[in-house]
Order: sequence, then structure tokens, then C-alpha cells
Amino acid sequence: MPIKYVPFVPEPVEGQAVLGNFNRILRYKGADDLSMTLQRGMPLYEMERQETVGQNTDGNLVIRGECVSACAYLKEQGIQVDLVYIDPPFASGADYAKQVYIRRNPKVAEAIAQAEQELDADDLKSFEEKMYGDVWDKEKYLNWMYENLMAIKSVMSDTASIYVHLDYHIGHYVKVLMDEIFGEDNFRNELIWKRSTAHSDSAGFANLHDSIFYYSNSEEYIFHMQYVPYSDEYINHYYRNSDPDGRKYLDRDLSAKGLQGGGYTYVWNGISGYWRCPIETMRRYESEGRLYYTKNGTARYKQYLDEMPGVPAQDLWTDIFAVNSQASERIDYATQKPEALLERIINASSNEGMLVADFFGGSGVTAAVAAKLGRRFIHCDVGINSIQTTRDRLKAAGAEFEVLEIKNN
Repeated sequence: MPIKYVPFVPEPVEGQAVLGNFNRILRYKGADDLSMTLQRGMPLYEMERQETVGQNTDGNLVIRGECVSACAYLKEQGIQVDLVYIDPPFASGADYAKQVYIRRNPKVAEAIAQAEQELDADDLKSFEEKMYGDVWDKEKYLNWMYENLMAIKSVMSDTASIYVHLDYHIGHYVKVLMDEIFGEDNFRNELIWKRSTAHSDSAGFANLHDSIFYYSNSEEYIFHMQYVPYSDEYINHYYRNSDPDGRKYLDRDLSAKGLQGGGYTYVWNGISGYWRCPIETMRRYESEGRLYYTKNGTARYKQYLDEMPGVPAQDLWTDIFAVNSQASERIDYATQKPEALLERIINASSNEGMLVADFFGGSGVTAAVAAKLGRRFIHCDVGINSIQTTRDRLKAAGAEFEVLEIKNN
């Protein structure tokens, strides 16, 4: 039994106007039934410490338990998260969702426990899958996701952001839930990650991508532009010139014609021009070897390739590859995501020392990358395999953390 229930939203102070927090926009069977759960609050259970690795002065946590109960604990402890990435089940028969639903429904768990004694392995699997299919339809999944997202929002800081990783099975529905919870104005991007190479599908167009929905918790949020390395085609097209030492550059116009804000008129290299920089800057460029001269003697600026960060990342990510059987980071976890994916997200939406959380932590990639990038972390997952895999992964990387277990059985 829960120790108590922790409110999803703050209790209003006297005289404070209260908005309708649970007025649903997306209408489907069972949507109204969720309001009673939300009004009651998040169940807070006893938390048992299993292990402490290192001194853990940063308060890093690896939690075995469900998202909502983990959020109840964090909120009770006054812990606020600065960035959330979650890769929840996609409503496609995922074992994770099944485990969560069975754990939260004693009658279902009791029926399966009895079946374990009466059926062989194959029959038990069929029984479990059928029962799962009967109790976990699209509507129940959406209610479950709404409850999780509300719980996560309750522990996010005012300037926090959240990235929710989904695929075509349910992503368009969850996008509407996120509009409800975080506000349409706080929607930042739908990121398209090409997770697979081209392949044929006789039933239709092949599915090659996942969607990652990126929202901020308010109008004030952290964002650092990320860059993608230039392609060989781009370099060969634009950086065709080289210095004698082989340093590649492109030449940029120094004319101020049409430049908003005006320029400077003077003679340079015998050419009277309207330049975008004062003559003192032009002299500095000359002394630094930064000027390139056209056939008629017009000065242009050398922009060196090795000084450029790359192309600003767009909302289509085709340069990050899924973890394949030959990848050095592979740890044989079915839903493992590549570290490069999390590096881009964490670098874009957090600063060093901030707290990054993943409430469907899986292989532990979010926690591992957060630690590597100097962030604090919370990893949460209901599966013991996830906890053990993450614990070993973090320990091998030299991270410090506590392993906690929510006692809700």
C-alpha cells in the first residue's frame, strides 16, 4: 500500500486562481476515467536503498520502479529535473508496458501466477499475451502515458525540456497529449531520426524513422545549437580553395552593397569600394593572411574549414546510426539507443551540472551519456535487467550513484 499520495500539481495558496488542469482535449473511450487518478495523486511507496557506488556527492540515482511512483518520491524529496528524455514502449506489444500494467493490477498478476503453476512455458506465454492484449488497448495506453507525462511534468524545473521518443504506432496521439500537458506554445520540434537503412517492404513504404517530440516546460528554456559535420559533397563544392599548406577555405564577400545597417567607403588595393568592415579591420585581415584577391584585385575574406563548427542541426537527423551488431557500444539490450543521439539532446538542452532523467531508462544510455558530459542523472526502469545492465555500465564508466527500489509489491 502507498504511504500517501503526492499531488501531481501544486496545492493552490489562498486566493490563487486555479486553472482546470484535467480538461481533456483528446477524446477517446476512458479518457474521463483518468481524472479520478490524477485528482488522488501519485502513489508514494517506501524506497529501499540497495547499493551505493562511490561517494555519490551529486545524488545520482538508479531507481527500480514505475515512472509515476518514482516521480512521487522525487517530488517528496524536492528534487527537480532539468532535462527529460524518455523512450517509452510504443504501444506495439512491448514487454515493458506489459510488466508495468501487470504490476499495477493485482488481479491480473494473481491470474498469471496461477497460470504459471498450471501451464507449460509456451502455453503460459500465449496466456500472458492474450491477457495483455485484453487489458492493454490503445485507450488504456494513452491514459497510462497521460498519467506518466503529468507525473514527469510535476518534477520538471521551470526551464526544463522534455524529449519523448516514439514511432508511428502511437506518436501522433501522444503528440496531442503533450500539447494538453505542456501547452501547444511550448512545442519546439518534432525531430525525425532515421534509425534504419533503406529496405523494401512489399506491404507499403518502408518505415525507417522514429519521431522525438521536443517540448519546453515554459517560454524560458535552455537551448544550445548543435552542429553536424560538413559532408564531403559540401566541402568539395564550397571549400575548393586551399592555402599552400593545404588549409581549405571558402572566400566570402566583403562588399557592403545591400547590407542592412550600412558599411564603409574607402580605397583598398587600388579599388574604391563600399566595404562591410572599417579599414582598420581590413588591415588586420591582411596581416593575418585572411584576404583572398580576385582576378580584378577585389578583396574577399577567407573562411577556413577547420574553424567552422559544421552545419546547424535541423529537425531531420540522418547522421546518427542505430546500434548494430558490430557497434563497440553494443551491450545486447533490445531497445538500446546510440550514445550519439543522447549526446546531441543532452548538449542541446542542458548545462554541465544539471540533472538529466530518463524514466524508461532501458539500457542506461541516458545516464551513461549524462555522466560522461558532466551532468547529474536519474535512471528509472521497472525491469530488473535494465537496473543490472545500467548499474554495471555506470560502474564500468567510473560513475557514482545510489541504487534504489520502490517497494510496491
